[in-house]
Amino acid sequence: MQFIYNDISLQHKTGDHPECAERLAHFAKLTQTKLVDASEFLSLVHTEKHIAVVKNAAARSLPIDPDTLTSEKSYEAAVAGVSAAILASETNGFSLMRPPGHHSYADKASGFCLFNSIAVAAQKQANTGKKVLIFDFDGHFGDGTSDIFYESKNVLYWSIHQSPAFPYKGQTYEVGKGKGKGFNWNIPLSHSCGDDIFLDAIKSFLPLAEQFQPDIVGISAGFDGHHSDPLLEMNLSFHSFYEAGILLQKKFKNIFAVLEGGYNLEYLPRCIECFVAGMNEEEIPHDEPRTFSDLNTVTDYKETKAALRRELSPYWTV
Repeated sequence: MQFIYNDISLQHKTGDHPECAERLAHFAKLTQTKLVDASEFLSLVHTEKHIAVVKNAAARSLPIDPDTLTSEKSYEAAVAGVSAAILASETNGFSLMRPPGHHSYADKASGFCLFNSIAVAAQKQANTGKKVLIFDFDGHFGDGTSDIFYESKNVLYWSIHQSPAFPYKGQTYEVGKGKGKGFNWNIPLSHSCGDDIFLDAIKSFLPLAEQFQPDIVGISAGFDGHHSDPLLEMNLSFHSFYEAGILLQKKFKNIFAVLEGGYNLEYLPRCIECFVAGMNEEEIPHDEPRTFSDLNTVTDYKETKAALRRELSPYWTV
């Protein structure tokens, strides 16, 4: 898995904000990837009104909501992020771009996100007849992605996230609607969950993901579950992200990733490098002690796992 990067991402200027250009400073010396204009693909998942709102807000450097900011080049940066995600889906790459996307709905920006890059890339793949699994391990639930594909049986959305936390959705009973019922999986984890629970959640539901038989797997790779992150209270170490990469690449052939959250400027690059090392079957490049969950957190997790299995049992062999 190779990085796809272009410094247009740095032109999405947000000032004193957790989602800032400095998140990618460590990677500034990467060879830049030439990206094509992906604006024609935005409408695969987004309404024309939403596209116009983002474009007009950026032209005036106006915030879309108190958390979701724009500057003069934000529209171009967000479109480039979509282009990078599409390229990643075609090359098994890692789109190392910003702003993130998984909180963006078809018709509105939200939670730092302007356009939903991974959703556009997934829909483009689905339009060719492929089945797409989106696995989102960002510490926040990807409500935009979930909503976009909530009635789809061709794109399965699977999220592991902290609960309660923004956007205060993503419970086990939210399993999809209509033709998409059974194709939306949520594993909400309690505060302070450690590597033990996070990795068990992946291992426990990988067999179900294999039943879907995806042609391609897209990873919403957010690293705000790391214990250092200022916006959440999860307690993951580098080992969670490294071993997630190991587990996924052993099960699936075609995998791409798109950067989502992660807001500790010191630890974010190390988390990313550990995940990619796992994907590439390399030794872990950074080390720190593994983390473990307390008894109450483990008990809550066991109840959550059992609840999700009950919800999914009508649709999958659990």
